[in-house]
Amino acid sequence: MNTGTKILFVICAIIIAAGVAIYVEASAYQKKSKITQGTVVNTSMSRYEIKYTSDDGIERTYKQPQSRSKHAVRTYRDGEIVKVFYLKDNPDESTIYDGKKGGRNIVFWGSMLLLFNLYMVYTNRKRAKKSNSFRTTGRKVEAQILKIDIDMETTVMNRHPYYILCKWVDPMSGREYLHTIKYIWDEPKPLLAGRNTIDVYIDRNDPEKYFMDIEFLGPAAK
Repeated sequence: MNTGTKILFVICAIIIAAGVAIYVEASAYQKKSKITQGTVVNTSMSRYEIKYTSDDGIERTYKQPQSRSKHAVRTYRDGEIVKVFYLKDNPDESTIYDGKKGGRNIVFWGSMLLLFNLYMVYTNRKRAKKSNSFRTTGRKVEAQILKIDIDMETTVMNRHPYYILCKWVDPMSGREYLHTIKYIWDEPKPLLAGRNTIDVYIDRNDPEKYFMDIEFLGPAAK
């Protein structure tokens, strides 16, 4: 397991732990609070207020600065109805944020990141096992590089990957095989370092099965 994978596991653990902590804290707060409906009033570019009435019939005010970030989830406008949580023993202490929901969302996305990391670990180990098997038992041949070009049909974040078209011959049958290596995100020529061929390990019993030694072209190349 490489360092990057270990770091990602630590990040996942921190995210999930933070989500659990937020959920537990919000649960404890909500057990001591009541829920009512509030009305947004006196909004401005810098702040907003929410009027709500507690069980004792007293109208109270929740005040917060308005988010100025262009990435803000939302801003509030006069007349909006929102849910307000206020403490039973101190109705002036209130919040409009449902920490339980936020905590669950953080745990969910942390878990998704964890599953993705586990999947990458599994696929990398499977790939390593396959490569070791072919290197040990397969027949090594050299694939001739026929063409290197940009794959204009594939675009990711306004970038086009490179591709390499290769050809090799099964020495036992004389049959030619073609393979296009795709998803190369760096300029291939410096990575190839002057080589005109790429090592291929083919199954001795079934030449249709093979493994190309292309790890040096990047983790996405296949």
